[in-house]
Amino acid sequence: MLNWLKNQTLQNWASAPIVNDGETIIDAPAAEIFEKLDLASPRNALRERGFVFGAGNPAYDIFEATDPDQPGATLVFEVTESRPRKRYCYRTTTRSNDADCAVLESACEYTIIPQKDGRHLLHLQETSTLAPGLSRDQYVLERAKLNFSVFRTLARLRLHLELGTDLSEIN
Repeated sequence: MLNWLKNQTLQNWASAPIVNDGETIIDAPAAEIFEKLDLASPRNALRERGFVFGAGNPAYDIFEATDPDQPGATLVFEVTESRPRKRYCYRTTTRSNDADCAVLESACEYTIIPQKDGRHLLHLQETSTLAPGLSRDQYVLERAKLNFSVFRTLARLRLHLELGTDLSEIN
């Protein structure tokens, strides 16, 4: 699993995209799951978590949002695929005052797969590109944070959909 750490000859730690994926079973209809993912929906999970959405350009599936925990950074989302109740994909870039932002771009692909018992499997694959010139320690830390964020995102969605938990209370 950690073979990428053993390659001592790799000089540019951030040269290849980092791919993380995870999945969870959610006891909710596909339409509700999709609604939480859809950036245009007023019931989008990020909106309900307190993200402030700016102008963007919704006609072209481009949205801007600010995380209440990081007010100096604006996330720009570009929806790349939207198939209601089946799949939702977007690309994210960050405009930030922080010159040390390690993640340059990420792409999220959510797939909703019906199960025989009426529940749904939600699969998330996230591909991230890191800034060049990171040290080995920075690269390892960013890779771990990105891996954790996939599972945190899935857990938040599941709790929100199944228990109605207020996402602003979940860090």
